[in-house]
Amino acid sequence: MTPPKTSTRPRETQAERSARTRAALLASARRLFAEKGFANTGREEIAEVAGVTRGALYHHFASKTEVAAAVVAEIEDELVERVVTAAVLGRGLREQLLRGCRAYVEACADPTMARILADAPAVLGIEACRALDAAACVPLLQSTFAQAEEEGVVVPGDPGIAAALLLGFLNEAGGIIAATPHDLALRARVGSTVDAFVGKLFG
Repeated sequence: MTPPKTSTRPRETQAERSARTRAALLASARRLFAEKGFANTGREEIAEVAGVTRGALYHHFASKTEVAAAVVAEIEDELVERVVTAAVLGRGLREQLLRGCRAYVEACADPTMARILADAPAVLGIEACRALDAAACVPLLQSTFAQAEEEGVVVPGDPGIAAALLLGFLNEAGGIIAATPHDLALRARVGSTVDAFVGKLFG
């Protein structure tokens, strides 16, 4: 008699199950926030779409606002990745900076991001959004400015403050696009303005 086959796949650990559940909740919340907005999405709906219990949701997130903060932080990381991917295609620092800034602004029209980014200041508060931006993006800009100085490109004023101010400018540009992501003419005007501004700043 042939013995029954046993699975050789290692059993999932509690930490792995927890990470998988959290990822499912964030994916569900992101989809719903993008489609319906924060105000029209309930916690129970997030859990249902994720295929987990309400208890699992409450275990990971004490409130819907905490879910939103985690989703926005995830988007911030993706924005940085898009910026870096676009920037490396540039020839020379100025072109890299222009490409990176344009990629940041254009990402705000992405349907998986636009409504969430537009809702974020009202949901999380302006200061919380600034803190998330600063953590994700300011170090990248500061590193770029340090490289600029090494290449003889003059960074106006204090590099740290310049990074924060440029990020504020990009956030405003991105916010305009995120509010009406399907307005292609507006996107073109915002994009050309960003190009002109950054080009003159580091021209």
